[in-house]
Amino acid sequence: LETVRDQFPAFDRTIDGRPVVFLDGAAGSQVPARVAQAVSGYLTGTNANHGGPFATSVESDAVLDAAHQSAADFLGTADPDTVAFGANMTTLTLAVSRALASTWQPGHRILVSRLDHDANVTPWALAANDAGVVVDHAAIHPDTATLDLDSLQAQITDSTRLVAIGAASNLSGSVNPVAEITEAAHRVGALVFVDAVHLAPHRLLDVVAWDCDLLACSAYKFFGPHVGLLWGRRELLESLDAYKLRPASDQLPDKWMTGTGNHEGIAGVGEAIEYLADLGRGVDPAVKSRRQALAAAFRAIGEHERELSLDLLDGLARLPGVTIHGITDPD
Repeated sequence: LETVRDQFPAFDRTIDGRPVVFLDGAAGSQVPARVAQAVSGYLTGTNANHGGPFATSVESDAVLDAAHQSAADFLGTADPDTVAFGANMTTLTLAVSRALASTWQPGHRILVSRLDHDANVTPWALAANDAGVVVDHAAIHPDTATLDLDSLQAQITDSTRLVAIGAASNLSGSVNPVAEITEAAHRVGALVFVDAVHLAPHRLLDVVAWDCDLLACSAYKFFGPHVGLLWGRRELLESLDAYKLRPASDQLPDKWMTGTGNHEGIAGVGEAIEYLADLGRGVDPAVKSRRQALAAAFRAIGEHERELSLDLLDGLARLPGVTIHGITDPD
């Protein structure tokens, strides 16, 4: 743990003579020094716009291509062009919601959940209002702060065109069965959009195993800069009309990366993913690929977080007058 902690300059700080801890992880993470160096290195050595014939532009495009490949490995896809970078998850979701809304008609319905962050509710509600379609809301179990799957399943009908679901709740940390939900949605021909922002720092994401259609997350949750990631099925991203400028390419991924990108931030995203992969290589030197290294890293992260969670639950249970909302069963 000290080896990990030493990679984060923010933890060199002391307050009142005591080393700091960071307890606002739900709102974002700190960054390893190597991520800050990647951002700085891009700006000082490779700062150029996309597609130029001169040296720094060629080098810049190589950095961006590498980041797309890293992000593809992080998300579990073999197609790096299906990953687009943007300002943040919210902005990317607003953009793709407008594109999807153009395919909806009166009589269609979309389904969101009461467990989700507003970034995975309001963009869809606004798009639904523009298209004149109905928004349904899946309920939660207040006692466990988990999604009511019976409520969700009952509201997936032949009229449902989209199910927008969080992989994990920012409120309670509850993890949803994304693959199960996706299977139910696909049975009626509905698309599935996954907000993976709050799961991405804790568990390995896998768009192939989940079989979802679209997914978004934010790198600043998993030790990177403030950059959002959007993944989608190639055929879906190619068929939708993106809201973009005329000079913007119709090819992936540029079709969904409107305007000049945050190139230095994207360089930092690639380095954040490589930091996680190196954690995995340290845990299991036998791993061969970046994806395998990431899987090893998240196994170790999960084991450590489970120990912390059990200690926290045990300590809270000993405090008089404290009520814990959510799952408290150690199993």
